[in-house]
Amino acid sequence: MRKTFRTQWLRRAVGLALVPLAAWGQANMRRDAALSLRLGTNGTNDLHGFYAACLDEANGYAYFGATYVYKVDVKGAAPAQVGSGVSLGRQASFAVMDSAAGCAYFCAGSSIYQILANGTNGPSLGAVMSAPFGGSTFFGQLLIDTTDPANHYLYAMTETDLTNSTLYKIALNQFPSAGSVVGSASANPGEPAMYYGAIDLTNRCAYFGTFLAISNAPYVTKFALGAGAGAPSRIGGLALDNTIRAIGGMALDIPHGFGYCCSDDSDVNFGHARLYKWALNGSAAATLVSSVDFHTNEGYCHVAVIKPEQGLLYFGSDLSYPAKVHRFRLTGGTNAPVETGTLLCEGTTNPAPAWATNPTNNAYWGEVFIHSVAYDRVHDFAYFGRDDADGQVGFYSNEIVKVALDRDEMLVKLTEDRAAAPRPVPERESFESYSNGFSVSSLPGWSAEDTAMAVVSSNADGYAGIFPINQTHDLLLEVNGAVTNSFSPPANQSLLMDAMIQAKYWTDPQLPALSNAPLAFCVTTNGRLAVWNCLAPPAPAVGWTELADTSIGSNDFARVTVEMDFQRDRFGDYYFRVWVDGVVSTNPQTWYAATETNQSTIGGIVAQGSFALDDLVVAAPTLSLSSIEWQGGAVNLTGDGAPGLAQRIWAADALATPVVWRVVATNEPSVSGGWSFLDTTAAGAAARFYRASLP
Repeated sequence: MRKTFRTQWLRRAVGLALVPLAAWGQANMRRDAALSLRLGTNGTNDLHGFYAACLDEANGYAYFGATYVYKVDVKGAAPAQVGSGVSLGRQASFAVMDSAAGCAYFCAGSSIYQILANGTNGPSLGAVMSAPFGGSTFFGQLLIDTTDPANHYLYAMTETDLTNSTLYKIALNQFPSAGSVVGSASANPGEPAMYYGAIDLTNRCAYFGTFLAISNAPYVTKFALGAGAGAPSRIGGLALDNTIRAIGGMALDIPHGFGYCCSDDSDVNFGHARLYKWALNGSAAATLVSSVDFHTNEGYCHVAVIKPEQGLLYFGSDLSYPAKVHRFRLTGGTNAPVETGTLLCEGTTNPAPAWATNPTNNAYWGEVFIHSVAYDRVHDFAYFGRDDADGQVGFYSNEIVKVALDRDEMLVKLTEDRAAAPRPVPERESFESYSNGFSVSSLPGWSAEDTAMAVVSSNADGYAGIFPINQTHDLLLEVNGAVTNSFSPPANQSLLMDAMIQAKYWTDPQLPALSNAPLAFCVTTNGRLAVWNCLAPPAPAVGWTELADTSIGSNDFARVTVEMDFQRDRFGDYYFRVWVDGVVSTNPQTWYAATETNQSTIGGIVAQGSFALDDLVVAAPTLSLSSIEWQGGAVNLTGDGAPGLAQRIWAADALATPVVWRVVATNEPSVSGGWSFLDTTAAGAAARFYRASLP
């Protein structure tokens, strides 16, 4: 008897949002879309910049305020304006949203304006609390507490003549009457002009920073909110250092007990901003932990967004051309955050002013001057409002810019040829030989933007299927950011990638277009695997195909396997196919053409975001028939394959053309990869030939 077989093998996927290696400085942040608002009413332009913003997360709308308030639908791929603007008469400075009450509150000048959401319709003006604290009062940060269903409370920071600041507490069920003010607390004389702030509802506190560099130190002052209708009270002030700076964007990491703020308007004197980290200390006074400087020519950051679960902090810059979004990775203990990426908004070919200058020459410098933000935590998008008070002209003079921050979505990219990759195929990594807390970024073939992005940790998954590697599974790799693994198989060699991944649902309304990706896949919002397929609509080399017969639970572990066949068709295309938990996808088809057909080999994996990876295997074909023997008129076949993946046994009675192969068995190898099959129909055959293949 003679045995024949076609060798094929598999390869399995790693998960998260990916970008070309050249864009690592941006990580997987991206400028996603923008909206040019229709400004003003009755032909009146509103060119004073969007200083105030808030988000109605429950209903999918953002509100931005200049001298008018605008409602923006953020549920689609691009933001869209809803209705006309609502006039405030003066420049808005801050805003908060009360979703349960169906309204927002904007402060402008010395008044507080209620803006009615009106469901899916355009906004309208509600009640107005005019000059409740004196005409010389100027409003700073508004904060809101909606934890008591019976009465929501608004906290309004005010300052007068840059000499003193007072925090007022307003009962919104009595708004706008004078009786709605249920109490107040003043800052100390050495803490003038409080402006930017943040609220900690867990510890019932709020924090505010000094607005202008007019004292001997930048201050953060902490206030107790007061129980129920009780008045707020000052807890203490914290001098951050001895430089003459002001405080800009502020954010709180309440689960880990830290607050962050950056310096603001005097950064030109230092050449960069400074980021401060302080301990919240529950209901006690805050204490300074550490500080770190931004890079040169980075500063004027009025807004901040924090993602405590992922350990990421972002600031939007004001005086840079174009505007920048700076990303910091948070660190434990007294360690200061580390800046790990910067995203530039859209620029222009026109000459730009020097950093930290603010000329009013009506030039066009691109998307500049971030001054407000509405952050959608559910879908991880930040909507930045631009400050246009300098009178800049051009396409971006009235824009809301949508930016995707570092994603929790699963998106896997296999990269192009990689010269002299340090890890040869086969590549098998179970992560069991490392200690808990070890970073793989220093290992040959592995790289990451910083060591915290690729750390080995304990495995707590409950996956019940067969793993790619037959051994214990006590440890896995936690990926939080941008991580690559490079390897170097021979040219034109078919490969299998096999791995365990903790899938994340893709939350974008639209899947992105990719470049330089021989193949990629992600998990869509309905839990199906989607592959980047050059033969899919809308056009060759541009399109995703959703595999309707796959199902992956968000945050659950799944075994994903990818087979790449480098045997080209007559058009020069090579193909790939995928398995989920050992089952090959066939809907809408089995094989998908790769998007980049000029590659002779796959050279590595790019994975970005927040996910876990275990049992990574990249190998040449190992599917084989290892023995054939007679057993009393039957033929016993044994072989080796990929653990837990079904494969077919084919038989033919002759090799004359055309060869007629038929499937005689479908076997699933054991956890070690071995399999066997007893062919009881071979006794009457003069000859029989066998081969094995994946389904």
